[in-house]
Amino acid sequence: MNTFTTKSTPLLGRSNSSDNLHDLADNNSKVTSPNTSLENKVAVKKELTQLENFGVSALAPSIAVLFTNPFDTVKVRLQLQGEFVKTREPGRNGKEVVRVSEKVYKSSLDCLQKTFRHEGIRGLQKGLFPAILKESSKNIFRLGLYDPILNAMHPLNYPGEASTAPAWKRMIAGAACGAMGAISANPFELIKTRLQSHSTGGLAVGNQYAYTGTFSALRTIIVNDGAMTLYRGSVISIARSMLGSAANLTTYSLLKDHARNNWGAKDGIMLDMASSLVSAFISVVVMNPMDVVRIRLYNRSSQSSSQTTMQSVRHILTTEGPMAFYKGFSTHFMRIGPHFTLTFVFLGMLKRQLIEGSGPVEATKSSSHTLHPRDESTSSSSSPSSSSTSSITTGVIARREEQI
Repeated sequence: MNTFTTKSTPLLGRSNSSDNLHDLADNNSKVTSPNTSLENKVAVKKELTQLENFGVSALAPSIAVLFTNPFDTVKVRLQLQGEFVKTREPGRNGKEVVRVSEKVYKSSLDCLQKTFRHEGIRGLQKGLFPAILKESSKNIFRLGLYDPILNAMHPLNYPGEASTAPAWKRMIAGAACGAMGAISANPFELIKTRLQSHSTGGLAVGNQYAYTGTFSALRTIIVNDGAMTLYRGSVISIARSMLGSAANLTTYSLLKDHARNNWGAKDGIMLDMASSLVSAFISVVVMNPMDVVRIRLYNRSSQSSSQTTMQSVRHILTTEGPMAFYKGFSTHFMRIGPHFTLTFVFLGMLKRQLIEGSGPVEATKSSSHTLHPRDESTSSSSSPSSSSTSSITTGVIARREEQI
């Protein structure tokens, strides 16, 4: 069954042999019973619908973030260390003063241990619900539209083949998808950051917000600061997502397609893992400086919102030095590496399950009529046209098997 499904796929191709087979199938459909149409249904079903593509693109990263959100919480807190925050002096008439957020975490591991010791697993999983909303709303565009845009720029010969698109086309497709995803996810990203930064006692870094949850944060921000506050930091977020998605999706797809085209690698979990892990490192190198600036903008209170993105960049550079842009780099990779790996592994598994789960039903029916026509002789009144069609189709498959 699998052999028949695999060898029938090139019927959708554009090579000479594929065209001949496709023409034969078209001619046969004019004179045969409806059974022949089953072969076409098998081949066409090898391509996911856009609705299915959107669904798995949103679901895969939402599953992955369940495992990687603790590292994101640690990354946020590390990147907020050293930021200038506003507090009030003790006393009834205490005035507002600006102080530097203390450096309470020595490293990623130290932050992980302290957060777990004082706040438990719930502390590490702060902002999980908006993180799920962020991942699903972002990747429905970032992942869901990447292949359609790339295939429109550089069409495939037949569905399922490894693309031969050059890197610059992949980067354009990745950047476009990243921009759309960033705009969609920005409100959830801001809420997630503020929830993750909240702590008690000596572990608090950055500005602190007394939100009780996602909807509490959403309502408070809209009422007190206005709906447009939800899009604070969107400029740097779009730039980050464009560069990050271009680096991530280009590296991932290039490695995977190169391995399939030149090394004969099979599409599977191991190929997904290797390609996504390399692409994750490249993405972190590109994104981390913008990520630091974005986290500072998300965490900033409304009283200090007058500072622009470029002013924030200049402020970090002059007060903390250039290496401040790579604060939390190791934790960023600890989060992005597993997250991208799990996302693309789950994405590949879901896509393959949908394709294999829907196709073989039709292929089984088709193969029983085509590969074993004699078994049908007793149940069908074989007219001359139907018997000749069966022999033609059997001959086509036999010739195709010899070619392969």
